[in-house]
Amino acid sequence: MPVRRRMTAIASVTAVAAAAAGATVAIGGDNRRSIGLTGVTGTRTRIAPHHDFQLTSTGPRRAPHTNFRGIPMSLTFSRRVLTSATGLALAASGLVAFAASPSHAASPAYQMPFSCDQQWTGRTYDGHTPGPVAIDWTRSAGTVNQPVLASAEGTVSVAKTLSGSYGKYVVIDHGGGASTLYAHLNDYEVSVGQRVTRGQKIGIVGSTGNSTGAHLHYEQKLNGYVKQSVFNGVPFSMGSTLASKNCGQAPEVPPLETGWRAQVAVQTGSSVFHGIRSSDRRWTGFANVAGATGEVPSGAREVAEAGVNGDNHLLAVGNDGKLYHTIRFTDRSWAGYGDVTQAAGAPGTITQATAVSVGADLYVAVVADGVVHYTVRFPDGTWKPFVSLGSPGGAPTTKVVLARTGTDVQFVAVAGGVLQHTVRKADGSFSAWGDASAEAGLTGVEDVAVAGTGSDLQLVATAAGGTKQYHGIRFGTGHWQSFRDLSEVISGVTVTDVAAAAVDGELQVGFVATDGRVLHTIRHAGASWDAAAALDLAGVPANRTGIAITGTYN
Repeated sequence: MPVRRRMTAIASVTAVAAAAAGATVAIGGDNRRSIGLTGVTGTRTRIAPHHDFQLTSTGPRRAPHTNFRGIPMSLTFSRRVLTSATGLALAASGLVAFAASPSHAASPAYQMPFSCDQQWTGRTYDGHTPGPVAIDWTRSAGTVNQPVLASAEGTVSVAKTLSGSYGKYVVIDHGGGASTLYAHLNDYEVSVGQRVTRGQKIGIVGSTGNSTGAHLHYEQKLNGYVKQSVFNGVPFSMGSTLASKNCGQAPEVPPLETGWRAQVAVQTGSSVFHGIRSSDRRWTGFANVAGATGEVPSGAREVAEAGVNGDNHLLAVGNDGKLYHTIRFTDRSWAGYGDVTQAAGAPGTITQATAVSVGADLYVAVVADGVVHYTVRFPDGTWKPFVSLGSPGGAPTTKVVLARTGTDVQFVAVAGGVLQHTVRKADGSFSAWGDASAEAGLTGVEDVAVAGTGSDLQLVATAAGGTKQYHGIRFGTGHWQSFRDLSEVISGVTVTDVAAAAVDGELQVGFVATDGRVLHTIRHAGASWDAAAALDLAGVPANRTGIAITGTYN
């Protein structure tokens, strides 16, 4: 089979992180700690895939499942703030566990865990453990003692009874890191090690454990953490009533997304909306990510994105100064938000973040209290503790962004209106911070976005209160091309945020304007530009303040 290249472009004006040199991760090592999503809070103001939801329907409210931790998550990023320091050393200190890395392979062909054509309603609620993407199922025609069926074939890995928490519950391992959990059963009729088929009865609905009324608590997991459930190939929307298609025949599963895609997150207020530009150049509508992931705790103030192996990693800086992370998988489902600061430590009050992929690693940089810090999320889901990179140029950093060019990771920061630049080499060493404004002839910079196209670093910057937009290049040779005015591409607009990403060899750029529009343009491989055009943001509130873009391929 041909080798598939998977590229990621960084999210809008956000700081990018450097990777740990020579850091190793030992499964189950004492230098790790697992982290869940329960009780995660935060506020951020960046655009990112998100869907807002609030459970308002009636139904038995369940007490928290006290014996189980929240779902571990991966990180994302948001923009703003970097700080200097001339010689950067990567301390490969202890690693902490967050969550296993998602797989881009096809998910199991899941069906609802109920008898053919039965209608069930799935809900969640604030404080639902292990996370808001877990489903509590009830049935208006009668819930208690209804048959519970396997959603997909697999092997029973757990069949036990707890005095609290899940009560009587069953876990089925579907292979490839995928599993399903069925809890609060009145009884189960399978045993550990038993092979089951899709649609096979495994128990009956009940109210055992921490439950105040009959319901089925249901989870789909990937590599140990709970994700948005998918039935018959369609991601489930909380509060929906569906008829089970677990009828014996093979499910009608739509094909996975393939080809290059530009994934765009738009921040509006404290919420994040997400849309996609497909390889056929068509745009999807923008939807609130909170509908799938739950809200960013305390709301979002910054957003960032990066693609890893076809999945989109979304980072949101919360209004509480913490960093939160979620993933949009290739099956179109989302994971719930995880608190990165629980896994990588709290470097201070985070105001901006950025990220980029290097192979299967996710590099994340943040600005916290005017200083730049970085962390790395490794393929097994562990995080490197945050390490300070200082304040380049000696002034507080207002923004930092990251891009990968070849085997290098390039950092660009805005400090005192000056662009500062450093390169992390493949061997883990850093060059000294340098004055890129002097090299490329642009001062008074207010915002910047970067993306790597081959060995070149593409930069888009704003100045003069956002009324001027510029494009520059740092070539793979190390030479800078002077910044050039983009008035022929975008004019008469005051920009409040900018994001850039490399998508299939092209530079895609997004701008947020003071009039609420989000504009998009492309610089093609031949160096020609499309005129910036407004995106159709029907249904997205008008107070748009942030944008993030990344490119994914599957």
